[in-house]
Amino acid sequence: MRRILALCLAALPPSLPSPALADGGVTVKLPDAGQIAAAASPDFLMALVMANVAGTNCSGYALSDGEWALVTGTADRMAGALKIGTSAYDEDYYGPAFAALDQPGTCDSEGPKIAPLIQRLKGMGGSTEPIG
Repeated sequence: MRRILALCLAALPPSLPSPALADGGVTVKLPDAGQIAAAASPDFLMALVMANVAGTNCSGYALSDGEWALVTGTADRMAGALKIGTSAYDEDYYGPAFAALDQPGTCDSEGPKIAPLIQRLKGMGGSTEPIG
């Protein structure tokens, strides 16, 4: 369900307001559009997608609803800033991230990267705390 929601969010224009709604109904503050645009790169986007996939599928690295909303909302906005369409977003980012789960050691290598990534997003003005 989270993957489908993330793909749907990717189709949204990046000019929408910056809070993000998580699968469980949690809305969080995302980094502002300027911060996202300034940090936007294919490598950063891949790190966000991998954090989503690992945090959703790797035992011991589960994302809270607020963390998930921050990671996926920022990734979707970054994909928009990079002008990556929904098909390319799925094929070039989510496809490889899910394929990585089939490789031994992916959870052990990617899971520890999640917390520092969330801290980076908080440093950019995002939050994992529910709004409203």
